[in-house]
Amino acid sequence: MVETGNMSKMEKCRRCVRVFFTHLFSQVGLCAAVTGYAILGALTFESLEQPFEISQRLSIQGFQQRCRDELWNMTNSLPVIYEKNWTYLVEMRLRQFELDLIHAIKSEGYDGMTYAKPELQWSFPGALLYCITVITTIGYGNIAPKTDVGKIVTIFYALLGIPMMLLCLTNIGDLLARSFKFTYFHICFLFRKPRRTHASSQKQVIEQMKSPMGKAVEVATLELCNGDEKPPIGDKKLPLGDDSSTLSSSPTKSNNASMVVVPDPSPVVIERVYRDSSGSQDQRVPMYMVLLLVTGYICGGAVLFSLWEKWTFLNGAYFCFITLSTIGFGDLVPGSDIFDTQSGQAKLIICCLYLIMGLAIIAMSFNLVQEEVIIKCKNVARNLGLLKSENDDDDD
Repeated sequence: MVETGNMSKMEKCRRCVRVFFTHLFSQVGLCAAVTGYAILGALTFESLEQPFEISQRLSIQGFQQRCRDELWNMTNSLPVIYEKNWTYLVEMRLRQFELDLIHAIKSEGYDGMTYAKPELQWSFPGALLYCITVITTIGYGNIAPKTDVGKIVTIFYALLGIPMMLLCLTNIGDLLARSFKFTYFHICFLFRKPRRTHASSQKQVIEQMKSPMGKAVEVATLELCNGDEKPPIGDKKLPLGDDSSTLSSSPTKSNNASMVVVPDPSPVVIERVYRDSSGSQDQRVPMYMVLLLVTGYICGGAVLFSLWEKWTFLNGAYFCFITLSTIGFGDLVPGSDIFDTQSGQAKLIICCLYLIMGLAIIAMSFNLVQEEVIIKCKNVARNLGLLKSENDDDDD
């Protein structure tokens, strides 16, 4: 018997260790897969779109050079420069240059930058930000593939990347929700006064039943962890060994106790089953805590982007909210000042990490809030008579 007990304990320990490592590696493996998928996509789109971007900048640089040469030759070819004639010829040539520039922007994907500027949109950080906006369905629209191959690759990249990202965010949100609950309740426990538990109260009742005064059993209401008292037991009758003997209790107030006389020859098994509605309530994080966390994260991002992009705090907060809610209007996007410095590439990677972590926090918030919302909806439904109350179910 001892060896069997030891074997069962060892088997339970092995099972717990196996489940723990399986769960751990599944979380880590999924996050690593999404990270590798984003990096692979960034390298792919960089190799596909960067040469085309460079060729477009060289093409526009050629337009500018030809326009300058033609204006200079036109001016030198006139024997006498009349303002009216010269202005007409210059306007005609500039209008043609404007048409060529508009065509390059709309049809060929010119980004308005010159070749003399070393920073490219389709650098590795820029391509990484594009991949993240694709698989998270944010889609700013400020950067998009211009080549046919890049557009086809984007379609298949999104078909595989979006489900992976949603699954990863769901798992990370669930993990963060459990961690947040664990931290929150342990912090609350440090500031909470010790109170009687169900186990100690039940033990006291059992000891009273086993006392020499065994014929008189005191049945008292049990004090919960949050200080509430269970409602008194209604008129109930339990059959005893003798058909003529019954066990009854009458409703009492929370501070009173009812005396139940138990015949000595008849064994009585008392089973107390009740629902602890306050226990489930203690296992829920208050909604205002979740809102404070999300608001603080958005405000932190607003300060960060307002410093990097020279935005106002309002524009920074607006951008963070539009991004984390995956609306992604694209009217405000990072990159206008980030690309102008050598350290801007690292800042762009930090921006990618901010987006991923923010989406994980949003997923965690939904996980924490949904319990509170479900309970509130059930309470409203019970008040409207659409659902039966728990007391009615117990009586049935």
